Amino acid sequence: MDASGEVADLMVKESLQAGETAVKLAAGGVKHVTALLLALSQSDRKIIGKTSIRKLTKDPTPAVVLPLRNEDVGRFRKLAKEYGILYVIARPKGRTGETVDVISNERYAAKLNVLFQAMGYPLPEKPAPEDPVKKGTSRAPQERSSPEHGNGWRAQTRTDKEEKPSVRARLAALREATKGLDPMAPSRDTGHIR
Repeated sequence: MDASGEVADLMVKESLQAGETAVKLAAGGVKHVTALLLALSQSDRKIIGKTSIRKLTKDPTPAVVLPLRNEDVGRFRKLAKEYGILYVIARPKGRTGETVDVISNERYAAKLNVLFQAMGYPLPEKPAPEDPVKKGTSRAPQERSSPEHGNGWRAQTRTDKEEKPSVRARLAALREATKGLDPMAPSRDTGHIR
């Protein structure tokens, strides 16, 4: 009878430990879900459609401003939701005219181009890229690039350009040597035959 009492005590102890672990896991999960819901409610992120300029400027990507005719605003709003574009329609104070400005982020630029093209607007022209400026010579040459120091591998012995053999002179000598040869004469093949 003593053995069955120990088994019963052990079963009660194990069930209490399992219950305690389940309660700890459930409390941790509730804590994490509460933190997630609180963060989502505070951030109030909108992914597509019309938004406020304040929410648009929170994103660090550069802004894109495109002109839009007043009569196309309704059609633009419908298409912007379909294309998934976050935008603001703005008209500067004191400006009256036929156009308004559509402000969005650079990440939506490709979608905006497609949308505007679908509405019949021409694609914006890209400015021609300027020729990249090559790096000029540095004011103070690096230690290893200085002609006095050499490259560190071996000391540089030549100081004059006359000591270096001329490629033009060598080409002229080769032309003189081949002037008297027959161009159709067979030449000796130095390749290996297997």
